[in-house]
Amino acid sequence: MLAPLFDRMTTRKITRRFKASEALQFFEEQVISLTPKRVLSLAAESRHRWEAYDYYDRWKHLDPDFVEKWAAYREPPIPRYIRILREICLYPWVFRIVSSIRRI
Repeated sequence: MLAPLFDRMTTRKITRRFKASEALQFFEEQVISLTPKRVLSLAAESRHRWEAYDYYDRWKHLDPDFVEKWAAYREPPIPRYIRILREICLYPWVFRIVSSIRRI
């Protein structure tokens, strides 16, 4: 149930991003009210290897009906050009060039 909340809180489209009050309201109405109390008291164990936040698919192991219901909240995958730009910007000299171009 946290996937829609996380995606809407961290979306790259700032106009669609939850404000703090909206995130709290969503959490209280959708997460807490629909989650059994025993589940909320359990400690979560990671079943997956570590992945970067932007590349991890939070929706992968969820019920298809749930995914369909909350599809409007799902963040689209990062475009390929952004992934490539992030990779090449790991080189300090490329990062400086890209930074200077963005200032223009």
